Amino acid sequence: MAAVHVRAQIAQPGEVLSDGTSGPIEFTFAGKRFRIHAVLSRWCEAGGWWNRISDGNFHPDDQARAVWKVEAAPIGTLQTFELERDDITGAWIIKAI
Repeated sequence: MAAVHVRAQIAQPGEVLSDGTSGPIEFTFAGKRFRIHAVLSRWCEAGGWWNRISDGNFHPDDQARAVWKVEAAPIGTLQTFELERDDITGAWIIKAI
């Protein structure tokens, strides 16, 4: 049986520079500044959808967020990350994949 290597995700709050319309451009992760070279995918997560199903109303604690999967590098080899922005607070979370 072949060994399977799984790369753990490391998540941390982060500082992200965004152009304000199409999404993030640069971010800081583990003390390094990364420039985004490519957006691999983008999606929105609705958060607490179960709250809306029960009464049909939006709740501020739904934790809706926008997520970008990007390739970025400080210098050299590209690395893949997921950048999440909380729609309520505007806070960013960066996950190395």
